Amino acid sequence: KAKGQKVTEGLKAAAEKHGYHLSVSGIPSLFYLRLADDDTLMLHQRWIAEMVKRGIFVTNHHNHFLNYALSDDDIKTTLEIADEAFRVL
Repeated sequence: KAKGQKVTEGLKAAAEKHGYHLSVSGIPSLFYLRLADDDTLMLHQRWIAEMVKRGIFVTNHHNHFLNYALSDDDIKTTLEIADEAFRVL
């Protein structure tokens, strides 16, 4: 639970830093992400593409499954890349 909360809260904070609202639903180990700023989901897809280009595999239409093997360093890297991906939007 703690790792999932760290990831989802960090992603929401990265979005807010850049003026976006990231909606997170589900439980911390099985969550769904959606940028609430665009009903077409095109902005969300662009953000996902920027994440994937930088090595973080997330999907744009499906729940995310958190693996407990995810380390604190992995989470830190994910959140740094999320911040960069939001910045380039």
